[in-house]
Amino acid sequence: MIHPAVKILTLVAAITSVGCSDSGSTDAGSIGESIGKNVTEFAQGVGTGVDTQMQITIELSQSLADAGVTHTVAKQQASLDNPEKAISVYLISTEPLKATLIAKAYNGDKQEIGRALADVQFSADDAQYVSFTFPGEMDRQTVTLYKIDLRP
Repeated sequence: MIHPAVKILTLVAAITSVGCSDSGSTDAGSIGESIGKNVTEFAQGVGTGVDTQMQITIELSQSLADAGVTHTVAKQQASLDNPEKAISVYLISTEPLKATLIAKAYNGDKQEIGRALADVQFSADDAQYVSFTFPGEMDRQTVTLYKIDLRP
């Protein structure tokens, strides 16, 4: 994989050579195609990197597993206009379930540093994104694991 800095330097070199060239539109067209390809690949790489950075580690309790619940995608919800510390988890349920879920955030020392609740209602063979909003004081940079369970 080409490092993004190399792609940027290639782009700058290509633009510079287009500005200095008198060779005609055929060369400019080829250079334009090359620039377009590199810019597109660069943008896709940035999108993939941001997507990966937003992913988090989730662990579902045995009681949720026994209720037929599994998960796939789990990400931090990030927005410049929304300072709340929220996560979103895609939960899949094979059985009907109406419950309150509790998510607990743990740091690297396995200490709990935050809690959030979410009410859910699943039909049989159902799935949905479930959001948990943690207190603003929680430092999510120190969270290494989120555990989700049924609230007693």
